[in-house]
Amino acid sequence: MKKLNIGILLVQFLGMIFLINGIFQLRLFTVAEKVICMKNQFQFQKSENWNRLFPTNEDVSNFWPSVFIWIFFALLMGIFYVAFLNWKRKLSSINTILLAIALYVLLRLKFFRKEIFSLLFRPIRVMLSDDFAIQCLIEGIVFTIIGLFLIYFSVNSKLFNLDKEVAEN
Repeated sequence: MKKLNIGILLVQFLGMIFLINGIFQLRLFTVAEKVICMKNQFQFQKSENWNRLFPTNEDVSNFWPSVFIWIFFALLMGIFYVAFLNWKRKLSSINTILLAIALYVLLRLKFFRKEIFSLLFRPIRVMLSDDFAIQCLIEGIVFTIIGLFLIYFSVNSKLFNLDKEVAEN
């Protein structure tokens, strides 16, 4: 087992943020019609499609938790992916544990629910499309691919001198 590597940890952390935001945006794409309806209802008091999309009050109260559970699924999927890659490259399990703790703190601070990271890229996604659903789809696919690539790159890169022992022999 190798020691804790802060560089790898930071790249994996950034990759996990991209991955979780990407999966969250893909989930928002699947329910974009309801999100648009809710925004219109609460901002402009328009209730054109409200009864069709939310027939009972339970549908409204169950909607957002069903969307936010995907943040947790993305977190679990990413942690398992990172743990597998770290195990395969014989990196310290402390990397995975610290990453999980840091992401849990972000989760508790509602970092992903407030879409703080997505706000940085909002001008680009608005420039690509006017439709909210298409914006979520594009951002979700791009963020997910970037996140997976960053996580994979963090352990399979010569940038962090992981193969230093092989070069010395």
